This record gives sequence, structure tokens and C-alpha cells, in this order.
Amino acid sequence: MGVCQTKVKQNPATLKHKTNRQGERVKTEFSATQETGSKHPGLLQINSLEEINSPKSGGYLLPRRQQTKAGLMKLTGLISNSPLPGQISIIEMSASKKYSLIKKRQMNDMKQVLSNNKTGIIVEMETFLKEEPETLEYINWIQKAQLEHPNLNRILEIYKDQNAYQIIYEFFDGKSLTELVSEENRLPIVKISQIMSQIISIISYLHSLNLVHGNLTLDSFQFKKTKNEILIKLIDIKKLKIKDSESIDLLKFTSPECLNHPYNYTTARDVWAIGIICYALTYGNLPYIFPPNIDYSQSLLIIKHATIQFDDSNELLTKFIKKMLVNHSKNRVTLNQLQKDEFLIENTVKQLLPQEIILNNTKTAKPCCVLQEMILCYFLQEFNWEEYLQIQKLFSEGDQDMDGYLSKQELSNLYKQYLNEPNSEELTEKIFLNYGINKENGLNCQQFQSMAASRDLLLSQSNIEIGFSIFSNGKKEINLRGLRRHLNSDSEELIDEFNRITNEEKILNLKQFQKLIRLLI
Repeated sequence: MGVCQTKVKQNPATLKHKTNRQGERVKTEFSATQETGSKHPGLLQINSLEEINSPKSGGYLLPRRQQTKAGLMKLTGLISNSPLPGQISIIEMSASKKYSLIKKRQMNDMKQVLSNNKTGIIVEMETFLKEEPETLEYINWIQKAQLEHPNLNRILEIYKDQNAYQIIYEFFDGKSLTELVSEENRLPIVKISQIMSQIISIISYLHSLNLVHGNLTLDSFQFKKTKNEILIKLIDIKKLKIKDSESIDLLKFTSPECLNHPYNYTTARDVWAIGIICYALTYGNLPYIFPPNIDYSQSLLIIKHATIQFDDSNELLTKFIKKMLVNHSKNRVTLNQLQKDEFLIENTVKQLLPQEIILNNTKTAKPCCVLQEMILCYFLQEFNWEEYLQIQKLFSEGDQDMDGYLSKQELSNLYKQYLNEPNSEELTEKIFLNYGINKENGLNCQQFQSMAASRDLLLSQSNIEIGFSIFSNGKKEINLRGLRRHLNSDSEELIDEFNRITNEEKILNLKQFQKLIRLLI
């Protein structure tokens, strides 16, 4: 991909044409003053901003608001959510000097969600006290391990202050696999296959490095749902080095040969735990029934004498689980063998290419106004950086004349190339009409980003709350000044839009902000 030259279209006739087309644009109703009793909702109108190409961005196309030092550093790799192996060093200062707290994960969880004070990048942080005996050993191990896998919650940085080490992770807004265990709402077979393929992939990767987890449970993994799949992450990396003490919860996933030897950590033990996880996801419960207020020794006896029951309604799945839940560890299947199992092969769903996902999103996305558009683009960069880069690359690929816009023909060509769309011209015509796209210029980069983003994943409740906290500077309302600062925009369209939807109040509270965002889903 070559370096783009700067081009900005400033045709007065075009600008006049844009103004005359205001009434034809798609309008979205939003009542920012619903809580105050106003019966006159503001009107949001689709708009666009001019784009310029940056020779410093390696060919990526950037809106004006992204022409900041931080934005360019991101694209040139100087600020990244994906550190290169071996580059995790200990920074001698408190992480609080670089990051601000947004929220805690859970009341009893040491993980917190933070925002970078300069770039706005969202991350997670876990604190390890120096006084804990295993802490230094774990930190040293992290620096040497250099773990890198798509189903692993990656470590970005390590900070050190007077009392603790603070580990900075990539932000993954997921939920524990425990929430998928339900007798009433059984998971579809295809979803079970997707989950197990990813769990087996990451644990097999660890085994290839002679690393045994040994403490795997449903809570070891988090998931996020998208339209096409469930994405899984192993989140308790520290268990690879710092094992939990005996507990009833851990006991439920412990293999038979380790029940009397709880500190015996083998690859076969991990396989058994994965089998119990698969059983729970399949049947909506664990294979053991415990009465209330039971202690550890009583739980141990129940598990030792239990006979695991199976429902043979799906023969391939039943065989798959049984191979993992073999009592004798020497006869238990290995993860390498499981990766080739007929169940996973039969239920593998063809994964869409990133370009296919992006272009399918543009076909179904709801129209939005300039304010929603800019917030979407902000969320895209902060919460799904990988997809942001993919969208930028695809836009640059489609922009054959490198003018900073996708013409109808250029967009049509992308539909033909990646989706084999037989009626690509008609589809493009419909999209230009629905979104009020200027036919002379075409689709600019910011519009394309807002249309192409995976909104179902991006606009989660957690992300909306974090976004509100950032835009409001941790207060109860978003004002125009704070919004413009974080969006890095002095656009008159943004100012007019904000004033229009907020009426006299000139602020957005959390409920109003949520409603504004939810209109996009």
C-alpha cells in the first residue's frame, strides 16, 4: 500500500449542494429532554466531515479530528495495544500517573478499567502487592514468558510503585462462561463447538510451551457474543504460575487422579477440566449435585463416588465429552487429538473474512447523525482497535483514485470482490440514498467507519457507561466543551447537532446518552 498524498475537496458548488440537501437526509428522532418533560424531541441529521490523507499514516485515511500526535502515533505503531514479544518492561512509577480509573470490574475483584490520560486508550489493570510472596516470581515470569495468542488476554505494560506491581492488560469487555450455563436455555451445538475450539486452542498452545494451567474452571474464561460467533479469552493468566489453594469450586473441575493429590498439575488434568466445562455448557449444569452448606471433605466424597450421566441425543458431542472424562489419565485424550475430533470438524462454521464482516455491516447499519457518527468512530478506536485498522485498510484499498472518498463505483467494486454481490450497483445506490451520501464526493472515511463497525459488539452497556464517564470527565452530565475535547472536533455541525438535541439544557445525562447510542443498534 503506497503513501497517500494530501487531497481535500473544497468545491463551493458542492458545499451549497450539501446545504440544499438537508431536508432530504434521513432523520432520527431523539428526545434528550424526556426526563424533564419536554414534548419536542430534537432532530438528528446525517452529516459528513471532510477527510484528508496522511503521509505519516502508512496509507491509512484519517478524518481531520484524528490528525493529532496521539492519532498518528497509534497508526505508526508507537502507541499500540499489541506489544511485540519480549517488550514488556517494568516502568518505575505508579500507573495512576498515566491512567485514570473509570470503574472496578467487581466488588471483590482486583481488576479495574482505566483510561490513558493522553490517548484515551481503554485498558484493564490488576494490582499485585509486593508483600505477597509469589508476586515478584510472577512478575519475573511474565517478562520472560512472552505469551501471545488470540484467545489470551494480552499484557501491555507493567508498573511498579512503592507498594505494588500494576499489570496493564488489553481491554476485553466479556462475561464469565458461567453465565452461559443454563438448563432452561441450552446452547446450540454450533456455539458449543466454537467455544471448545477456542478453549482447546489456547490451552494446547500453553501445553506446547510446557505450561499447565491446573486451575481451569468456567470462570477462567470470558466470552463476548457477536452476530457471527462467540469470542473466548483466557483471563486468569496468573494461575499458570500462582495456583489457587484447595476449594470446592476448584474441586468440581479436578480430575480423579488429582483428587487426593491436589498439587499434581498435569496436561491430563487440564483436559479433564475442559471436559467438565464442555459438559456444563452442554447440559446446563455440572455432573455433580451438592446439598446446601456442604464442606470440602463431603464434596470430595460425592465427586469420588459420582457416576457422570450423559444424554446421547447428539452422538458426536457425547463421544467428544466422554473422551475427556476418562477416569484413567493415561487413556484420556490429548488436546492435539481433540483438535482433530469429528465433533469439531462437523460443526465448524466457516469464519467470515474481516472484509466480509465489514461490508455486511454496511448493508444493515442504521443511518446516524454527525454526533452519533463521531461517537461511533471514537468507540471504534478505543474499544475495537483491530477492527478499526481493518476498516481503514479496506477503505484505503477501495479508494482507488486516493481522493479520500469511496465513489459509488468504488464501493460497488468492494461488494463484488468480497461478497460476490450480483446486484452491487443497486445495493450501492440504495446505501447512498439511505445515508444521504453526496453522490459527487462519495462516502468519506468517517461515514464508512460508522457504517462498517460491528455495532452489536461495540455498543455494549459496559462500553456505553465507560464512554459516558470519559465524555463527562467522571461527572453526571456531558457538556459540549467536554465532548468536543474528547472528540477533538471544532465542527460547527457537531455544535449545532448537540445544541439541537439538548434544547435548553445543553447537557446529556447517562440515560439520555444511552438512548442516543441505543438508536444505532
